[in-house]
Amino acid sequence: MPFKEIRVQELLESKVENNDFKSAYEKSRAEIKIIENIIKLRKSKNMTQHELAKASHVSQQAISRLERERHLPNLSTLLRIIDGLGCELSLVNKDKTSAI
Repeated sequence: MPFKEIRVQELLESKVENNDFKSAYEKSRAEIKIIENIIKLRKSKNMTQHELAKASHVSQQAISRLERERHLPNLSTLLRIIDGLGCELSLVNKDKTSAI
C-alpha cells in the first residue's frame, strides 16, 4: 500500500480558518512551548528528572508525564516545578516590549 503525501503546512493553513481549530491549536502550541522550555532548563542545569522532582516536591512520574506531553499539571504543581528549576513565572506582553 503506497503512502499518501501529506503537506502539513498546507493542512494547517486550511484548518486555521476555522476559529475553533485556531483557538485549540494556539492553546496547544503555548502548552508545548512551556514544556519545551522546562525541558531545556532542566537539561541546561544538568538535572535528571528525579533531581527536578525532588527539588520541586513532585513525583518523578509527574515530571516524566509532563515532558512526554501526556499531562499538563495544574498551576500549583507547574509553579513548584518552575521553582525547582530556580526560576519564576512572569508575564510578558505579546508585543514583547515589556513585562507586566
